[in-house]
Amino acid sequence: MTSRFLQAFGALALASLVLGSVAALSVVKSRLNITVSEADESPARGPDPLELLRADVTELRGEVGAIGTALPEHLQVLHQALSDAADQRSQTAAAELAELRRQVNALQSRLDASAAELTALRTQNHDTLTRLAGAVNELSAAVQSSASQAAALANSASAIESKPIEVVAVEVPVIASETPAPAAQPVVAEPAAAPAEPAKKGFLSFKVPEKGFRFEGRQKLGIVASLSRVGFDAKSTLHDFSGVTQKVEGELIVDLAQPGASPSGKLEVDASSLDTGLADRDEGMRELLKTKEHSKLVFEWTGFEPDKVDVAAQKVTGKARGNLTLRGKSREVTLPVTVTVDASKRVGIEGELTIQLTDFGIEPPSQLGMISVEDKLKLWISLRARTLGPVEVAK
Repeated sequence: MTSRFLQAFGALALASLVLGSVAALSVVKSRLNITVSEADESPARGPDPLELLRADVTELRGEVGAIGTALPEHLQVLHQALSDAADQRSQTAAAELAELRRQVNALQSRLDASAAELTALRTQNHDTLTRLAGAVNELSAAVQSSASQAAALANSASAIESKPIEVVAVEVPVIASETPAPAAQPVVAEPAAAPAEPAKKGFLSFKVPEKGFRFEGRQKLGIVASLSRVGFDAKSTLHDFSGVTQKVEGELIVDLAQPGASPSGKLEVDASSLDTGLADRDEGMRELLKTKEHSKLVFEWTGFEPDKVDVAAQKVTGKARGNLTLRGKSREVTLPVTVTVDASKRVGIEGELTIQLTDFGIEPPSQLGMISVEDKLKLWISLRARTLGPVEVAK
């Protein structure tokens, strides 16, 4: 009896549990929404912010090191310049003092000469006045003698009327007028020519060493792989996808101010490093590109058609011409690009173009005739480069 009761109770409990589960599932189903979406697989085209920060810190560390290396030399230059300036001021002061003494001596000589001339003039005037006084006395005596003779003649005129009167000529001494010789004009000493002012030295104008980047001028640019990306965007019947890699290297020779003047260079990309986010798809892409035989995707730069060159803003837009090589086959392409220069004097090159895989002998992949990749493919570059120094123009 008891065993039957327990069996019945267990069956009832099991039925209740099943009914409760069904009821709970119906409630949850009404509230549960399941959404399946594809992840955004489009890679960022710009440099990795963390890598960019590391590059800037490395750049700053290098600049600080360059300043520390150059500082002792500049301090020595500053010390030498201060010493030279002190010597120069001392020499200038000595020259000015010697010139002042020469002028004082010249003035003293002129003063002595003037005093001697004044003394001589006084002596000469005294002698002239003495001779003049003697002549006046002689003239006065002669006049008195003549007057006496005249009176005597007048008294005897009546007695001797018939006798002609003999006129006695009185010789009056002539006093030679001695005009004093004009005083000699003082000799004015010609001022000595001012010494040539020595060239001034800008001893505080030394500069912190620079890395030689100039927007103008032909130079070689080296690609900075850690800050560069090269990739592609593809479309398929299932969904779109992209691939990207940072394994890129190369050099460019160009005058950014005149980009159309015989530019040259080569860009190489490690084809096997392209990452689409799915290992199976990456493996199929490597087989399609035959990366074992053709490990590099290559772009050889042969020309440039500038649309706008802004030297002040350090920006260039235009079309780069060159040969693109995929899976060992080359085609001439035109790549629209924009070139800029950032605050750290890195040259940024951004551009993209659309190609057809069949032009390079590549058949777009297809699976079961249902999932296929479009023939058109968009290639893009986002590069950062640093100057490796000027390059002389070939003559």
